[in-house]
Amino acid sequence: MNKKLICERSELGFATRRIWVVLLLLLISVGMQTAAQEQETIRVTGKLVRVMGPGGETTGWSIRLESEITVDGKPVRSIEVEGPASKLDKLENKCVKAQGQINHRHGVVRGDWPVLMIFTIEVNFTVSSGVDLVQHVSGSNTRNNDFASPYCYHFQLPNFTTAGNAVVVGFTFQNNPTPAVSDDQGDSYALQVNYFDSADSQSIGIATAFNVVAGARLISVCFSSDPGGYVQPMATEFDNVIAMDATGTASQGSGTSVSPGALTPTVTGDLAYQLVYSLSTNQSSFTAGSQSNISWNLLSADLLDGWAAQYGQYNSTASLTPTLTMGTSQKWISAAILLQTGTSGGVPSGMRIVHLVHENIPEHTASGGTGNPFPNPLALQFPSSGNLLVAMIGGGYNSATITSMTDTNNNTWSQVGTTQVIAGNDTALAYYTGNAVSSSNLALTLQWSATDGDFTAFLYDVTGAAASPLDTSAGTTGYQSSAGNLTLPFTITPAEANELIFAETVWDYNTGAGMLPQGAFFDTNTFDGESQSGPEPVDENNNWGHLLTTGTAPVDITWEIMFSGLPVNDWAAMAVAFKPTP
Repeated sequence: MNKKLICERSELGFATRRIWVVLLLLLISVGMQTAAQEQETIRVTGKLVRVMGPGGETTGWSIRLESEITVDGKPVRSIEVEGPASKLDKLENKCVKAQGQINHRHGVVRGDWPVLMIFTIEVNFTVSSGVDLVQHVSGSNTRNNDFASPYCYHFQLPNFTTAGNAVVVGFTFQNNPTPAVSDDQGDSYALQVNYFDSADSQSIGIATAFNVVAGARLISVCFSSDPGGYVQPMATEFDNVIAMDATGTASQGSGTSVSPGALTPTVTGDLAYQLVYSLSTNQSSFTAGSQSNISWNLLSADLLDGWAAQYGQYNSTASLTPTLTMGTSQKWISAAILLQTGTSGGVPSGMRIVHLVHENIPEHTASGGTGNPFPNPLALQFPSSGNLLVAMIGGGYNSATITSMTDTNNNTWSQVGTTQVIAGNDTALAYYTGNAVSSSNLALTLQWSATDGDFTAFLYDVTGAAASPLDTSAGTTGYQSSAGNLTLPFTITPAEANELIFAETVWDYNTGAGMLPQGAFFDTNTFDGESQSGPEPVDENNNWGHLLTTGTAPVDITWEIMFSGLPVNDWAAMAVAFKPTP
């Protein structure tokens, strides 16, 4: 009896011990999982924005981080997030602080990528000012063309400015006349750098305007006398930039490493801006700098004119010597400034152009060429950030077409419609890539049917486009025998409101001066004293422009002429409409 009881007690004790062991192992396991989860829980601050991904492989949301973090052993400046849709919608484009756990997604196109699964997210009222690139434009070089009074180069931002933002204008010019910068809304531009390389008779300058008014677009860089050629401008709009910090710097040199000199900020968080002109008026590549406490991004990189700029936010008060790299060793001239950041202005919503680059692609010397056919294939760089990239291309003397376009991000470029050609001369065509993967270092390759002509390419980088953006297009050729504005004999009928229409027309004679209907944006650049009908290197006297639709009514396109009494004769035209994101 006692023995049995002892055995029974012994078996019960053994069973009890087994249960406790199992419970202990479960607790340890849970504790280890909890610890792992706690190790993977992170807190981030930054700006919540919508994003697109290749093949649609994305959560649709990302936080542009206030400072760099390490995820999966790699430094990142932004991270995709997933959370309650209603909450994220309310916080779009706001500075937020979020807490969550890193998870991983897998896609056919992207492979594995990290996603922050949000536990909590709210507005961050203490986040430091982040700077957004609102828009940027880079014009073509006038080469050896003289100017006439009042000695100005006139060029346009892609969109109207937003009130409270800052505009930075960079420019290069021959000789040493006094430069001045203005816009069509009377904003005040201060000259921050004006540097003359006396050995090579080339100058470089930077001007800034802060707290600009809404609606400025046309910018003029003017000179006290004829600079004698080799004038080229660019302009960039930023939000949250409020003033200069310290004095700008500039220098000249040769080689592949470009450094204009040291800058010393008084506060952390300054926006650094550097531009460079290669005195050979060409270059094989530009590469953004790689330096401590700053992530440089190219603004534009015009290989055919040797003209580029970069920017980045500098998180230190130590001395900074901005540096970028050229692919070919050449003489150069460069300038840089530091800009104080704060809270001012904003970023427009909806579908809009972020980058616009004018590319001059000539053979003949009057157009800025060497007299020999331009390279085939042709290499270009197109720093970009949007999800729709568009190339509107036109020229002639002689006609040629692009047979293929490719890029270093493996986007699929497609021609829209057919190439429009008249009399073996005037030519207009368009290419695009939708749902694009953009980057600051994007490079393009254009394969041509021939390269013995003079062409201009307008490269548009668009944000806020639909994943399948192409709506409709039209193109034709014609002949104008009586002088006056040219109204194209077709209309574009958008499927919905807020579509973006791009248009171009190449003609034999006269110079384009504007675009109708009211509200359209004329994109062609001009300079005082340019040839009445060309050929010349700044957009070849032809017509490029765009407009945003307000409804679904058919849209007529009319080009205004600069010189009355001169018919344009032969012309070729193309127009394309793209849809916004739903």
